[in-house]
Amino acid sequence: MSTLAHPTILIDLGHVGENGLPLSREPWFQREIELCRDWGFKLQIDKERVRLCFDQEQLVPYWIQKETPAIAWDWLRVRGFLRTGSTNHEALKMARTGAPNGTLVYSEEQTEGRGREERTWYSPAQKGLYFTLILRPGQQRKFWPLLTHVASVALAETLKSLTDGEVIPHPLDVDIKWPNDVLISGKKCAGILLETQSAEGDSESAVVGLGINVHEGSVPESLKSEVACLDQMAQTFVPRRLLLVRFLHQFQLYYQLFENGNHEKLLERWKSLSSMWDRCPVWIYGAGQRQPAITCGLNEIGALLVRTADDKTMAIVAGDIRVRKNLNSNN
Repeated sequence: MSTLAHPTILIDLGHVGENGLPLSREPWFQREIELCRDWGFKLQIDKERVRLCFDQEQLVPYWIQKETPAIAWDWLRVRGFLRTGSTNHEALKMARTGAPNGTLVYSEEQTEGRGREERTWYSPAQKGLYFTLILRPGQQRKFWPLLTHVASVALAETLKSLTDGEVIPHPLDVDIKWPNDVLISGKKCAGILLETQSAEGDSESAVVGLGINVHEGSVPESLKSEVACLDQMAQTFVPRRLLLVRFLHQFQLYYQLFENGNHEKLLERWKSLSSMWDRCPVWIYGAGQRQPAITCGLNEIGALLVRTADDKTMAIVAGDIRVRKNLNSNN
């Protein structure tokens, strides 16, 4: 499927608010109205004007920008799609052509969504959040892996903040699985994909992509034993734009910690939100094999430290780590 950008009229409707736009019978205008309707945007149309009904669910570029405070960057640039292959792919292209720090790329649907190690990320239309931030970090490149920790801490903090009774009526059991998964009650709810690219001069960049299972239908049947959506775990409807804006706020706070070199403080917060960083039995997968180990901390760049069966300590920078659920079996 081809990439489908947000219709121009959706951007305009977000700007004008309750005043709406004059209703036009021009073919291009009518096509964009129908496109908005087809993608579930809530339009109110009378004989003279068309308006976009305000709520906290619809992903409207201007609303996202307006509701997100500027903390770690001067203002949030927003590029929205109805459909694209991968928001990380779009973000990398934009970064190569000069997109600034603090640019958000999101899509209602991904046709080629992906996670780590080229795994597929199921991304049905309007069921989840699929977005990427373009960053131009000032820290040494060796510390850039910590951007995954920035994102996972920010999301965990966001989920916890929603349990204040305003959105979710009960506490959530939120956990972070190294390196890039956020779990609720032991089930994966979100994944993070960090990618970087080098270039001459000051154009080095990183993109941090997130996929969050929000509404029913965001998780394929084949994965429901291990993966869950936020609505299911919260036992209530969680508006997507509210979740996104809260995350962007938290992300900037921890991104500032990263940029200011407060890496130890960032890692301590990560540890406080994860059950697996210390004394957790795990399997280490690689080169078609697996070996048992026990986690024993993180190093300065966020790599997982493990103690192997022969009592050697090693740092896992990248790889597939799985918790050993039953020490008396092969699982």
